[in-house]
Parts: sequence; C-alpha cells; structure tokens
Amino acid sequence: MGQRPGPGVSDLLGLGATAAACIAAGVGGGYWLGSATGSETVSTFVGLGLGLGAALAVTYVKIKRYL
Repeated sequence: MGQRPGPGVSDLLGLGATAAACIAAGVGGGYWLGSATGSETVSTFVGLGLGLGAALAVTYVKIKRYL
C-alpha cells in the first residue's frame, strides 16, 4: 500500500479558519441571545459549547480522508 498524501498548508489554514468561525459564531450567538433574555453568562457558555462541538464535527469530517 502507498502512503496517502497529508493535508496541504491551504487545507490546514482553511480548517483553522472554519473552526474559528464556528467558535466565534457560537459565542456571538450565545451572547446575543443572552443579552436579549438577560442571561449573558449562561448563554455565552452554551454558545461556546455548541461552537466547539461544531468545530470538532467539521474538523473530523475534513480530516477523515487523511486517516
């Protein structure tokens, strides 16, 4: 069996940007929802958790082909 080529620099930069966007969207959405309901802290942490979950899912899908 031959070796599979690894991800390139552009793949890794895109992956990092996508993960950062997921986390930022989660935190921003949680803060926005919290400011509307009066529970900024709780909503921000829930948004952070959702953003991290989305970032992990996207990362797994994108690197699955290299494993």
